[in-house]
Amino acid sequence: MTTLEAQPTRKARADRRDGDLVWDGDRWRRWDGKKLRAAAYSLQPNLLRSPDSPSTWRSLDREQLEHGLALAVEQEILHNGATLVHHGPTGPVLAYRRPVNHLLHAIATVVTFGIWAFVWLLAVLDRREDRILLRIDEGGHVWATRGGTA
Repeated sequence: MTTLEAQPTRKARADRRDGDLVWDGDRWRRWDGKKLRAAAYSLQPNLLRSPDSPSTWRSLDREQLEHGLALAVEQEILHNGATLVHHGPTGPVLAYRRPVNHLLHAIATVVTFGIWAFVWLLAVLDRREDRILLRIDEGGHVWATRGGTA
């Protein structure tokens, strides 16, 4: 779980640390080292839209946090096509398969009189997946951390 540390004012990118919460004028977002990201899921979504400091947010108990994380995993699997790869001590790891644009490949195959079919076959056989790690903070907000590709 991450701690609720917040930066209520806009800070320069160089001053931000991974995991800092930043108010962007509309909602709280988390700095992941490259850009600000919205929460993937939240048990208290109204808190993310309120400019009140995260230090004032009510902490949830462990049972509620585990339930919230399970709901977030379920939502990602059902609605976004994720696959649960591993459930480790720091949180669940989800994988998303990169889609292949079959219509585009079919058109290219017809236009090139079948030559493009080899490229299409390679694209299907070499589909990669992106992986993310889900973590939940004490306020019940689930944050996704991007991992590598497999």
